[in-house]
Amino acid sequence: MNRVSRRAATVLAALVVVIAFGLPAGAAGSPPVTLPKDPDGLESPVTLPSAVDPPARYIPQSACWPTDKAGSVKLRDLLRTTYKVGGGGGISRSCKEGVSEHSDGRAIDWMVDVKVVKEKAAAADFIAWATADDGRNARRLGIMYIIYNKKIWSIYRVKDGWRTSSGHTDHVHISLSWAGARGNTSFWTGKVAGEDYGPCAVFHKLRGALRDAPRTTPCPALVPLVKTSARGDRVFGDKGSSTVKAAQKVLGVKQTGNVDTTTWKAILAYQKDNELRQTGVLDQATWASIQPSSVKTDAVSGYTRAKAIDWGLDRGSATLKPVTFGKDVAILQIALGMPARQQNGVFADVTEAKVKKLQADHDLKQDGIMGAAEWKALAADVG
Repeated sequence: MNRVSRRAATVLAALVVVIAFGLPAGAAGSPPVTLPKDPDGLESPVTLPSAVDPPARYIPQSACWPTDKAGSVKLRDLLRTTYKVGGGGGISRSCKEGVSEHSDGRAIDWMVDVKVVKEKAAAADFIAWATADDGRNARRLGIMYIIYNKKIWSIYRVKDGWRTSSGHTDHVHISLSWAGARGNTSFWTGKVAGEDYGPCAVFHKLRGALRDAPRTTPCPALVPLVKTSARGDRVFGDKGSSTVKAAQKVLGVKQTGNVDTTTWKAILAYQKDNELRQTGVLDQATWASIQPSSVKTDAVSGYTRAKAIDWGLDRGSATLKPVTFGKDVAILQIALGMPARQQNGVFADVTEAKVKKLQADHDLKQDGIMGAAEWKALAADVG
């Protein structure tokens, strides 16, 4: 046999091994552990449709939402009950641990150690099942990526196979799309999930605002903050901060200096009541509202109520409406006589209610939209 023939025979033998037994761990592009050819996998609780959910796009953690999401909990529990091994690890974590989707409540750490035979076998079975057929089952679950034993596999880079990563030798990390994390994918519902872009940031330097309903449209372009603060962000998991104590005094919660669950919820409530994006973070916009002395820049500085109304009248037929953001909205809030803590450039519930009351007082259509007629009515009221 010549050299070319011997080389061909060697390649063929290797292919036979791969086809029969799967790629061994350690080879270039190979999985993190040797995978079974016919995995058992997970059983869906519903009849699956013939159509399959589209591959999850990579939407990294952009919010601070440390609550276990429904789909994450269901997948974690199904892994444990199916394989009878693995535990701990959890789903939600501090918002200080980098980009891993744990702070969004849509990442699962299934504790199955590569050094424990039964746990390693369970991990191999699940991984083989999830990634087979270009990730068909991963798509049904809304899996974005899986990390195990220093390797990562991503549905949005499925043709790249397994790539080098780090750590994760004692657990499988599974990050889910928002549709997967909410439990809206076909594996759980029997219906192909629509796109869910999750929480979106609107202002530069702020995290995404929390929303329970799926977001079916892409996030908007970012706009500048109306007000910035000299204070740095304080997120869920921060501890021992004197500045947090000052905020907690305003929020009406125990002054521990720790951003714990109680404080996180109080931040969200304050943000909702004061026309701030509900990020759950003591961010620059929230500090500027809670602690005016910390304001560093203010895009509407110098605007009196009269000047703000004149600005609106000069705009003619231009309109401002709910769910818009930026300096123009902050000027409207000044014109409406809203307190400084609510002049944040977010046209949400409080601003909309003010506009609708103005409309009701002047027999205008109560649609919450501030147009030319509303500016004239406001000017008449203020005189």
